[in-house]
Amino acid sequence: MKMRAGLALTAGLVLVSGCGASGLETGAGTVEKKTAEAFLTTAESTWHRQVDDESNKNLSAEARCYFVTGADGNKSLGTVACGPLRRLGSAERQVWDVARIETTGADKPGLELPEDEPWKLSQVRPDNSELWRPDNKKAADDADALAAPPAPAAPAGLTEVSDKSQTLDLEPAGDKLVVPDGTLTLKGIATPETIGSGAEVRAPASGEKFIAAVFGTAPTMDPLTGRELVDPASGDAKAVATKWTVTVGGQQRPVDIFPDAAGSAVVPERTLIASVPKDAAEVLLTATNGPVVQTLSLATGKRTSTTAAAFYRTGTMATLNKSVPAKSITLGYSFRSKFSYSLGRAALMPWDPAAGWAPDGQTWIRVELKSSLEYTFLQYDKSWADPMLTATADGTSVGRSAGVNSPEADIIAIAVPAGARSIQLKAQPRLNFTSNSFSPHNSPKSGTAVYPPLTATATFN
Repeated sequence: MKMRAGLALTAGLVLVSGCGASGLETGAGTVEKKTAEAFLTTAESTWHRQVDDESNKNLSAEARCYFVTGADGNKSLGTVACGPLRRLGSAERQVWDVARIETTGADKPGLELPEDEPWKLSQVRPDNSELWRPDNKKAADDADALAAPPAPAAPAGLTEVSDKSQTLDLEPAGDKLVVPDGTLTLKGIATPETIGSGAEVRAPASGEKFIAAVFGTAPTMDPLTGRELVDPASGDAKAVATKWTVTVGGQQRPVDIFPDAAGSAVVPERTLIASVPKDAAEVLLTATNGPVVQTLSLATGKRTSTTAAAFYRTGTMATLNKSVPAKSITLGYSFRSKFSYSLGRAALMPWDPAAGWAPDGQTWIRVELKSSLEYTFLQYDKSWADPMLTATADGTSVGRSAGVNSPEADIIAIAVPAGARSIQLKAQPRLNFTSNSFSPHNSPKSGTAVYPPLTATATFN
């Protein structure tokens, strides 16, 4: 804000001998009391025209303008201060609007505010100074301690997520919500009396309170590939975007938890603010991805859902390192082949890129597979018998596979009970082959090559 006032107040005023001590002492001489009073009256009127229409302020009923003088009396320090006025967002004691003053004339000094020079708003009174007026009106002893104005109310039901940091008294919290397209990790929760800072501070709407949660976001990683579990550029139909809402009673308020897809997926700190009824005992952050719903309490900072449990288990990786060396198989006169394969690591995960979410009450065991096949491909067409890999979980046979269950898959996924701990895996590669039109005299015309089996046990916590 600029306050302009060229207040030259010398015309028609006569300096009266012997009255100098009651005026304002300046480096250019003493400004007569009446001249100084007239200057303050005009400056005060100008100041009020500027500040009276300001919103979000606390203007003292005794606000007026003063000369800033030395601590010993009426010797000007070259400024005028008007107030006290406390603006929204200003710090304690910043209650004075200050402007520089200049003296005019030589024989009869007057005063003016420099043209086009802005006032310094919301200033602290300088140390070792006094506020003086020629009419001897004093600033209240507690003028510098004028209270801040009340913060304006935020809109009822405000719900927003921002990357702008807030000054919050956080209660530490570290729970997570993990979905295929990202991971939210709490850093802390709070119930602040106000939100924002400076002139942007806001209070809750009538009958409401603020709930705040500070969190970070990152991609959910595939432990077997080391890549993001969901590739945003893949267009995979199984990769459903998560819908996030703040649940208050029966009300669902949509929020954007993850940052813009065009930016970094890793954001160390974001802040969720929700204005909710004062009597709301529970406020949930809800993540819905396809048929799976997960919730986290913004009142306690704890995850309140039990779905997608494998995302939260520890010890969900197992190393198998089982392999079958190259095995040659010849059938009849024409079919010749050589095949080797290995099982690497295994992981329990509730979501698989090829099949989506595991059935209710189950999780996927995902197993790394590497294989190499040589065969007379010009003479035969081939297909692998399904399944190549089967599983027994804690002594119970299971077996629903996700995607390709053959040596042509890099990862084979099989549904097992969600709480499974010991899973026995058995691989039995079988290659079906049939003569093609290039070789009508093949022998045999068709058949099945059965390669050595392999067993491995994956143990999880």
